[in-house]
Amino acid sequence: KFMSLVIAYQFLILCIGLYLVIKGADVLLTSAISIGKKIGVSDFFVGLIIIGFGTSLSELLVSIKAVLENSPNLSVGNVIGSNISNVILVLGFALLISSIQFKNIKKFDILFHLIIHLLFFIIFYFMNFNSTFGYIFIILFIFYIFRSLKSSSSNEVSNIELEKNKISILTFENPIRYGVPIIFLSILITLMGAQLTVNSAIKISNILKISESFLGLTIIAIGTSLPEIATSIRAAKRKKSEIIIGNIIGSNIYNLLLILGASSLFKNFNYDKSILTTEVIFLVFCVFLLSILLAINFKFKKKQSLIFIFLYLIYLYNLYNSNF
Repeated sequence: KFMSLVIAYQFLILCIGLYLVIKGADVLLTSAISIGKKIGVSDFFVGLIIIGFGTSLSELLVSIKAVLENSPNLSVGNVIGSNISNVILVLGFALLISSIQFKNIKKFDILFHLIIHLLFFIIFYFMNFNSTFGYIFIILFIFYIFRSLKSSSSNEVSNIELEKNKISILTFENPIRYGVPIIFLSILITLMGAQLTVNSAIKISNILKISESFLGLTIIAIGTSLPEIATSIRAAKRKKSEIIIGNIIGSNIYNLLLILGASSLFKNFNYDKSILTTEVIFLVFCVFLLSILLAINFKFKKKQSLIFIFLYLIYLYNLYNSNF
């Protein structure tokens, strides 16, 4: 009976965490759109840089914390699991809201996203990911950010509409005085929500005796992807398709290049290749599939959301089978 009460309490904390994630993501999206409109950049750039970075902070904190606490498998598993979750789950949940066609996505962004995942697969499978590769990944990340800043032109900004609410108007009128603090506060709320969600999920899983590697690839990966999922659902409701794909690609690039790159710089960074190989192959398959669909300007229909969610459930089922 006591154990049931503990699980019920942790479930309540999990629900509060989820609410904070959704609320924080909503405010983040509203203020980010206003700043994008003010400085004259595209929806895709807003999703890629502002929201992509904000929603990837939870992965960064969890991964570095895992390495410092001598759980590098958790760190690498979190990055791999989060990127799988971003491609399948974020897109799947966004499609539950409305059909989407991603127009005006530059071929360079699609190609760069695919190449870094293929590069990671080659290093992971044939070599050992160490601090040297970590530095290379961080340099690639800096190169990509600078190139994105340079190529984001004001002629793409015309489709951004200012939302008629207090946060949006305040952010647009005074981005420095109101916009920046609002964005930081919304990121903080989102992170706090993600942290509560992940912590309570870990406690529930510990009671039910679930392994560390399984935890990193599933509960923690889903937990740290909650900001991306919540933001993309909000963006889908507002028909902001470029923000959704910018958020997916941006978060994946942050996770793989910056977070994994930074994590590998710590002395105790290591991982068990045998545990994670299947997941890395599945990640590359998901990214390759997404890249083809984006390259052919595929129209994602609402009913296809079930295919993506079902694909993720198969992935979870296989993970469960290989761990138990």
